[in-house]
Parts: sequence; structure tokens; C-alpha cells
Amino acid sequence: MSRFVCDVCGEEIDVHEGILTWTRDEATLANFTLTHKNSTEHICQPAENNRFKDLYTLTMVNGYIEFIDYLVARWENGFYLKDAKSLNKVLEQLNLHMHEKVILLVEEN
Repeated sequence: MSRFVCDVCGEEIDVHEGILTWTRDEATLANFTLTHKNSTEHICQPAENNRFKDLYTLTMVNGYIEFIDYLVARWENGFYLKDAKSLNKVLEQLNLHMHEKVILLVEEN
């Protein structure tokens, strides 16, 4: 199965230890960052980010679709993306995970 890598420390993230954070202000979404949740072992979450989703939730089909729906709804409401590279980097990891999950489901049948 695919692995997730922390944008801050570069170490692997277990799905139960990961979090996606980003900044949302009046009209902008920015700084999408996939990191370890802050703990005694890791202090990786950007303090300036004011929105979050647990990685575990994002690795489930419903959670992934809910996040994409969130993004589309914000864009429909006039928000713009300040840093597309950060979102692309996160989505690359999530998309690879979702792709592998679908392949495993198909192979079982």
C-alpha cells in the first residue's frame, strides 16, 4: 500500500498519525500541508493553518469525496487557491492511495 510522507520532517506518516491542514481566510485557500499530528514525538503541524482533516478520514472513499466536495464548494463561493503546488502535492499522495485501494478491491473479486 502507498505510504504518506510528512511535508515538514520527511518521515513516513501512519494514517492514524497524520493530518492535513491548510489556511482559509475570507477568500483564499492556501498552504495545504500533510504532516504528523502534533505529539511528543513530532511537532510538524503548521501553527498558521486554521483548517484540518484527519488523514485517516481522507483515506476512506467518503472522506476523500467529502474533501473534494469542500474544495469545489469553496471555489463556487468565490474562493481562490493561493498555492496550487501545496494542494497538488497532497492530492498526489491521496490519489495514489485511493488508486491502490480500488485495485485491491477489484483484484479480490
